[in-house]
Amino acid sequence: MDAVETKVCREPWEIEPRLVELGLTREGLLHARDVAVHDSSNATPFHAANAAGTYSYHSGTWALRNRFVGRDWSIDRSDGVEAITNDKLKVKVAFSNVDLACDNAHIPQPRTKKGAGAERAMGGGLFGGDLPQFAPREDGEWQFFYLMVDTNGAAELTRPVVKGGTFVAAIERIYLSFGSEEDGDKLRDTPDAPIEFEPQVARK
Repeated sequence: MDAVETKVCREPWEIEPRLVELGLTREGLLHARDVAVHDSSNATPFHAANAAGTYSYHSGTWALRNRFVGRDWSIDRSDGVEAITNDKLKVKVAFSNVDLACDNAHIPQPRTKKGAGAERAMGGGLFGGDLPQFAPREDGEWQFFYLMVDTNGAAELTRPVVKGGTFVAAIERIYLSFGSEEDGDKLRDTPDAPIEFEPQVARK
């Protein structure tokens, strides 16, 4: 099977045009990152150990959909993977918490194991044990990306190879932000004002 070296977009002049091709914006993706990182901070020592990651995942997925779903993008749950999809461009995007993003020497690893659905969606069963910096050449029409965010707020939009519940290689990586040091205090701001409501209680 042919293998190709991972394509990495690091500079603004290559990142922006590629995102346009994918029907996405850096601003919108980083908004989803901001929401996810902010909401992960709602976890306290009294919460379950995985609460921060759970909050981040649910809020990141919500924010992706809230920002992009509309004329071109729709909600997608095929193969049990929560994502957004652009049928015209044949692009899917899902959210994932990872251990480390935007590091040239490291393929981001999901903080929770990916299910068989993710591997089917990405064609993981077709791949062999390629070196991390290489990925098999694909002939399929669909491109499946993950918005990968680490605990420091570093974020990349990456098209990974999923095998054995993890990311074993990457076909393409688009660096969006190196995290809190790059974005300053932005990550500690509330991206959207919270919605307050009074729950209605009725007798049965």
